[in-house]
Amino acid sequence: MHKTLYQALQVAFPELKETELPDEQDNFESLMLWLNQFYSNLQQLNMMDYRQNGIAECHRLQQLNIDLDELSNQIDAEMGAFYEMYEESDQEIDPEPAHAYDFEFTYNVVFNNIKLFIEPYDLALLVIEQESPYWLLVPNNEELVNQIITAFNEIFGNEEPMVLID
Repeated sequence: MHKTLYQALQVAFPELKETELPDEQDNFESLMLWLNQFYSNLQQLNMMDYRQNGIAECHRLQQLNIDLDELSNQIDAEMGAFYEMYEESDQEIDPEPAHAYDFEFTYNVVFNNIKLFIEPYDLALLVIEQESPYWLLVPNNEELVNQIITAFNEIFGNEEPMVLID
């Protein structure tokens, strides 16, 4: 199954076809280093600071000349509206801002906006669900996407499953 995952990722990222596979193919850090050895193909979203989301580093977004500032501004606008809602709430009841703990909202805002911006390019957004999730963009080929998700989850899915963002 390890080889299947790496072969599928080589289809998604052709620059990796001639590269040597990692020695520890079932080690997530080795996979991450292998995927990012030439370009940033696997990004991480910092859930405590949504602005650290990997958008600016993402090689595929750069290749497509997507307006990264516009994408970031859209995310900022949605997150700003969310923060305002909590700032208006009674701070005496809960001195900690509730939005700091609403990871699901951050996750949805960032990934739904990325999805919106990549739709015209026939790409799929895959997310590895962790405390600070990782994400990558692959060709929107149902067979390839299923192969990557299935192989990844068989190797790593117990701790950090991969999902397709629809």
